[in-house]
Amino acid sequence: MKVQYSDGVFEELVNLSFYLAEQDEDIAQRFLDACDRTFRLLAENSLLGVVRTFDNHHLSEVRMWRVKGFNKYLVFYIPTPNGVRILHVLHSATDYNRVFEGE
Repeated sequence: MKVQYSDGVFEELVNLSFYLAEQDEDIAQRFLDACDRTFRLLAENSLLGVVRTFDNHHLSEVRMWRVKGFNKYLVFYIPTPNGVRILHVLHSATDYNRVFEGE
């Protein structure tokens, strides 16, 4: 199964890991490793996440799942025929509805 990434996902991961590295570099590395494991889990089980509801009907397939071991971080993705497309990785305090408004 394949993991695809939307534009901006790597920038989000870099920003989140830099934030975590300010506290502890090992935590930042564990976070990135956990994201990778979570993405692969979702690619193998694309219907695992909870469907999110947005006003934009083009977002009707967006699902959400927590990063394993980092429950305050959310992965937003859509299932694809051969895996998943990761749309965003966000802290749970982020207003994700606003993030998706322009999509």
